[in-house]
Amino acid sequence: MITISAIKLRNNFFKYLEKVVDGETILIISNNQKVAKLVPTTIPNWRKHIKAKLKLLVPPEAIIKPIEDIWDDYV
Repeated sequence: MITISAIKLRNNFFKYLEKVVDGETILIISNNQKVAKLVPTTIPNWRKHIKAKLKLLVPPEAIIKPIEDIWDDYV
């Protein structure tokens, strides 16, 4: 959540409006009091905002291999 003054919102309205479109919530302060909140009308697709890519540090076989030791006890 972004907190900004009413004057800053007025001076940069379209910039903050784009942030709301992207899913951000903006809290507006005037005279050190909360006066309004801008919230997006729809829930954004959070998947398109993820920048990190999954990277395995071990091969996939190493993840499954420990189960093989225990599996024999249950079969």
